[in-house]
Amino acid sequence: MLEFIRCALEAEGVAHARPPRWEVGDDWYATARPAMDGLRIAEKSIELLCAPDLHSPTTAYAHALNQAVWQDRDGGNLVERLEPFKAEFLALARRSLT
Repeated sequence: MLEFIRCALEAEGVAHARPPRWEVGDDWYATARPAMDGLRIAEKSIELLCAPDLHSPTTAYAHALNQAVWQDRDGGNLVERLEPFKAEFLALARRSLT
């Protein structure tokens, strides 16, 4: 779970740093690709190792991060778009630890 949180925060940083225009192979992409690969691996680890009720919010948060990193922005606030997914994941993660 800690690895997923670390990877999610790294993906958020990549999303915030995304330039308006980027190309495969540029500096931003060279950071983004491994960050997103790590997030995908960490997401699958949650599915394998954690309680089933954590799977859906983990996948939803990872999907939202993936969209924030790779899709064109519609002018909306990135934090506002990600926060509901992040909050739900963290709430269920906290409950699963008790």
